[in-house]
Amino acid sequence: MGLYKRGKVWWLTIIYAGGRIRRSTGTADRRLAQAILAKLQVQIIEGRFFETREEKQRTFAEMIERYVREVSVGKAPGSSLRDQQCADHLLPCFGDKLVYQVSAKLLGEYKVKRRAAGAAPATVNKELGMVRHLFNVAIREWEWCRDNPMHRVSMEPVHNARDRWLTAEEEGRLLSASPSWLQELMTFALNTGMRRGEILGLTWHDVDLVR
Repeated sequence: MGLYKRGKVWWLTIIYAGGRIRRSTGTADRRLAQAILAKLQVQIIEGRFFETREEKQRTFAEMIERYVREVSVGKAPGSSLRDQQCADHLLPCFGDKLVYQVSAKLLGEYKVKRRAAGAAPATVNKELGMVRHLFNVAIREWEWCRDNPMHRVSMEPVHNARDRWLTAEEEGRLLSASPSWLQELMTFALNTGMRRGEILGLTWHDVDLVR
């Protein structure tokens, strides 16, 4: 680590994570430059230097991409599909923002916009839940940031109606209104109560021909 001059401005150089980083201190005052260098040295020793590197260099889109590649891929097919659907809504709003710019205020505004667009409370909560888990992983495992803005964002209240089985007449009308290619799948769902993600995730291992 050290200081050197470019023109009238002092620059610093440090070794971090196996690489050399050069940065302008923005000052021509040697004492101030030494103080800036000393502050960075303390951050490195205390393990806090990454917050001034990653969260101000990485975009939200990069976070999503890594999350899908490393986390979603290990989930059940239905959950992995849901993550991708959430990402499709989140990326247009936050994709080009740096990690530190994704604030509780922006997430709160996103929640309002999604509800105004007709998204159900449960749907919005799933999207915000993904953001919360995304930041938790980025903090604990990737060391890309130190703060989770979702800690200051409330989830939408969900008032689920009581479950009710369709009558035989209602089932008939539903199947009649469905395209022929979908009717077998609809019949299977009606008879098992399984959700779309659960059905799409079925494999031959789940089929018991004896029973």
